[in-house]
Parts: sequence; structure tokens; C-alpha cells
Amino acid sequence: MISKNFSSRMSEKEFLSEAKYLGIAIESDRIESIHHYVDLESFFLAGTYSLHSSRITEGFLCWVLRYGHLLSPSKTRRLIQSGAPCDTGVLGGLISLIVEHRINSKQWEIVKPYTRKAPKKRALLKGPQPKTPNPHFLKYNIITNNFKMDQEKFLAPISSTYRSSIELKNRALFGSVVNADVASYLSWNPSATPYQVSKGTGNHKARVFDVHKDIKIAL
Repeated sequence: MISKNFSSRMSEKEFLSEAKYLGIAIESDRIESIHHYVDLESFFLAGTYSLHSSRITEGFLCWVLRYGHLLSPSKTRRLIQSGAPCDTGVLGGLISLIVEHRINSKQWEIVKPYTRKAPKKRALLKGPQPKTPNPHFLKYNIITNNFKMDQEKFLAPISSTYRSSIELKNRALFGSVVNADVASYLSWNPSATPYQVSKGTGNHKARVFDVHKDIKIAL
């Protein structure tokens, strides 16, 4: 897959498949094997409107706590500015969670202006509502469980996730988000041009052009 439309809403099947690929311990007959570049910030934003069960919600929150330091707040903001869909109330709750756990807290301040408190209280999940809602989401009028967020239960081991997900592995290895994304994209699409890599990863063309040649040779 050479290009990606970041303004399109991710389907539930796509989200579940990417969640499994990125290390969330879920099982579903809707999950398919991943054979393409997975954009981490696009997945993060899709999580704001794809949390339809308590298991995937708790798994996703655990994932944010474990791998949130590998996400790029500036790229997240750029995707939102470019029209990437997201639930602004749920996004606010996620950022509140990230900030409390001191995961690059100051950097995430640039995304806060794109969050919005829901006009009235609404449930994130169907079914009985919790007596003690999650305080991070309650700030934005989103009612959901105050999950324990047991990472050992809801996430695959870090070592196996890095082995299976080139995108997370490269983010962990590289100091630069752009370099990591270019290397990951070229691993899936070895003949991709700098322009195609830029379009497929949501990174600035100039920065991709600067590193594309060296990374392609190194791979």
C-alpha cells in the first residue's frame, strides 16, 4: 500500500487488526494480518472513536501508557490540522491521562487546543455505567470505567511486540520520528519515492527528501 488517506475514518476491522499488530492482546474473528505500514499517530487518533468494548478500551489505555513516549505530539497535531478524524472529547481524556503519567507532558500541550468537552455527559461504552467514572475522561463529559490498566494482562510482551511491529521497533531505535517512519515505510514499500513516503507517513516532504536516500541505501 503506497498511499494513505489520513482524512478517512478507520473501520473497526482495520482498528482491531492494527491494535493486535501493535501489541494489544485481543482476539476477534474480524482481525486480519497486517501487510502494510501502520502509522502510529493515525492509530492513536482512531482510538478516540473506536473504543466499543471494555477489553479494547482497557487494552488501548494500557498501550498508550506503555508506548505513548514513542508517539509524536507534533505529528498528531499536524494530522488533526490536515483533517484526520478524531473524537475531541475522548482525545482530551487521553491527553489528561498522558500528562498525569508524565509521558512527554509538556510536548502534549500543543494538542490540547484541539480537544473539546462534550456538550453533555455521554457514555463511552454501552451497558451499565460505573459508579466511579474515570476522572480523566469525566473532565470532558465522557463516562467510562476507571480501569486498573493491567499492562501484563492486556498487552503482549514488549520484546515480542518490537519483533512483530517494525513501526514501534524503529521508533524505539531512532531518535527521529521522521527517520523511523521513513525506514518503516520503506521496509514495507522498498521502491517508494520520497513523495510517496511523505504521503504515506504524514511527514513533511522536505524532511523526508532529506533522509530518504541514505535510509534506503542503509536498508
